[in-house]
Amino acid sequence: HMPVLHEGSRRARPRMRLAMWLGVLVWATPVAAQGTLSGTVEATLTLTSSCVISGDTTTSGANFGTLDFGTEPANFTGALTTQATGGAGGPGHTQIVCSPDVEGVDVSVDSGQHAGQGVGVGDGARALASGAAFVPYDVYSTSSFTTAYPPDGSALSVPIAAAGAAFDLPIFARINKTSAAALPAGTYTDSLAVTITF
Repeated sequence: HMPVLHEGSRRARPRMRLAMWLGVLVWATPVAAQGTLSGTVEATLTLTSSCVISGDTTTSGANFGTLDFGTEPANFTGALTTQATGGAGGPGHTQIVCSPDVEGVDVSVDSGQHAGQGVGVGDGARALASGAAFVPYDVYSTSSFTTAYPPDGSALSVPIAAAGAAFDLPIFARINKTSAAALPAGTYTDSLAVTITF
């Protein structure tokens, strides 16, 4: 007695064989192997000791500001003092900032453009000039005006109070006019070369 095959059963066999072949084909297809490569990459940065004007990065030809004694009558006598202001970092006292490893700096200030002029007018190895008239003055490493920068450009050592913090440029100036004689009216100027070594 033969089993009766229904129409649906006859169609099912070819489909089953096709599905089996497809399964074999899918199983037989090679799969690319997944591997890994691991290791490290190094990062580096070298920082050198440095000092700059706070707010500026110039290290050559820097603008250290102005020693502005203000405006006085032509017959003034006595002392006038000031310190460097308005440098490359902006208004206010010129400030220097050094890397924290710098504990002190050596500062030198040259004799300016009129060294030794104005003898008899007042005290100072340097001088401001207006035409042929001079007003002697000097520059110091502290606001107490006790140690003048040598006019030969020799450096003075200046300690840094707080490592890595900005500090006022250690250049303070004083005029001590001892003569009562009036000087010609005008704007008296000088230019000083400053070097900071660290």
